[in-house]
Amino acid sequence: MEEKVGFKRALSAALVLGLYAGFMLAVGVAQFKIEDNALQSGFFIWGVTIITSAIFLTPILSMGRRRGRPDTEEDVLEVRAQLQDLNEGVGGWRTLSHVRGEGMGVSISLSDATNPLLIIGSSLKLGDRIRLIFRFGKTETELRDRVLLLLEQKVNRSRIQRRTKSLTVMPDIKFDRGVIITRAMMLCPPLMVGGALGFSSVSPGEPALTIAGGVAGAMLGFLIITNKGT
Repeated sequence: MEEKVGFKRALSAALVLGLYAGFMLAVGVAQFKIEDNALQSGFFIWGVTIITSAIFLTPILSMGRRRGRPDTEEDVLEVRAQLQDLNEGVGGWRTLSHVRGEGMGVSISLSDATNPLLIIGSSLKLGDRIRLIFRFGKTETELRDRVLLLLEQKVNRSRIQRRTKSLTVMPDIKFDRGVIITRAMMLCPPLMVGGALGFSSVSPGEPALTIAGGVAGAMLGFLIITNKGT
């Protein structure tokens, strides 16, 4: 069962998001106010955004799942169990010696493997949840190229990190409500302010251009948030 974020953590996150988004909106409002109370209006918008975020975002974020896995060693054991049938005995490829934990992922060395493509095909069954790092020797450039072609056929290219001696498959990103809300609150306000300033500079004093710039910035933020690559 997935562990929920909880009320306290959700409230803290909502306040931080409101603080950031409110500041960006306050800057935009203050920029376009021509009255003497521009600073006061900016602070008012800032406070309203923080309070609104705390009220509306906290219950939504509290229902989200916590990110990450508690222990990388659990991933190592799971990958070893998945590849158990491909052991080649002492002196050959074995899960105990060739599958190890590395940072936040699992490193799989393909050295000494008679059937490296079978190892990759089997381990990729766990690639949606576990970060897999396939490692090669200095002289195994041909094998690396073959593996890269296989990975590009099996997973989205945006999930593959390429290094000279390794190829890493990142877990598939799940866009739940918490992720979308967080990214929207971080990206959209500055893009909206930037778009409004840019459009209004074409013809100062035209509210329609300012609104159009803000909408364009929000649309750009939405495209960035939902983009998964090709």
